[in-house]
Amino acid sequence: MHAHTCVASLGRMYRTPVASGMTILVIAIALALPASFHVLVKNARQASGALEISNQISLFLKPELADEAGKKLAESLGKHPDIALAELITKEAGLKEFQTYSGFGDALRALDFNPLPAVVSILPKATLTQPEQIERLAEELRGLSETDYVQIDMDWLRKLRAIITIAQRGSIVLGILLGTAVLFIVANTIRLELQDRREEIAVTRLMGATHRFIRRPFLYTGLWYGLLGGIIAWLLVSFTLLLLNGPVRELSTLYGGGFELAFLSLEESAWLIALATALGIGGSWAVVQHHLNLLEDDERNPA
Repeated sequence: MHAHTCVASLGRMYRTPVASGMTILVIAIALALPASFHVLVKNARQASGALEISNQISLFLKPELADEAGKKLAESLGKHPDIALAELITKEAGLKEFQTYSGFGDALRALDFNPLPAVVSILPKATLTQPEQIERLAEELRGLSETDYVQIDMDWLRKLRAIITIAQRGSIVLGILLGTAVLFIVANTIRLELQDRREEIAVTRLMGATHRFIRRPFLYTGLWYGLLGGIIAWLLVSFTLLLLNGPVRELSTLYGGGFELAFLSLEESAWLIALATALGIGGSWAVVQHHLNLLEDDERNPA
């Protein structure tokens, strides 16, 4: 009985391809938007995590400090339990690098002195994963007599993580809003079908059909709307990511990275389709139950 009703519901949708197709497409777009936003946040978090691995602290030394003293300081810091690598960039090396990449080479060559200080580039150990740990290490470095200024390259990552957190919560709100919209879309579609089949429902009720029997074909119709909408939403998200993956990979290569977009995982894809199906069934059940309650009220209180 259930298999026959399930196939019959799909056949009824097939006989109205334009209306059914439009409904499924609207459901798919409504679901694809929050899913795409979720994937965007997921990739941003993954990218920020990859960048966070290369966090470093720049220790600017006092201008009067000799290169030999700077080398000794770098060697000493390299033995620190929280530091993986400490490398000295001398004034001359820093000036040559700045001339090469800044575009101000001619202007710098015209100066009578080197305005750049020596810098010790420090890479914290991988065990220091929290910003507070990095900050404590930086505070310790600020206390060194050779230190003029300490720059932590995590500041902008903190801001990025804050933006990602806001975007993640925004994706949840968007998902709730558009999920509610899907409920109403399915409910309105089923309501119209109930109106078209009101005479058939009246006859089946006269023959003693139970609410479960009357409700069953509409629930399967809602199931098909949700399931097909979820599958098409998954295809839309995946196709969009395929289109963007090539340009993102090329952009990452230009910046010396190997970042590639992360797609929806198998678990996330299953959740998307399952949620879409549940919304379809839920919207259908709500409107059919409301319709049956109205019919019962009319029978109890005839005009």
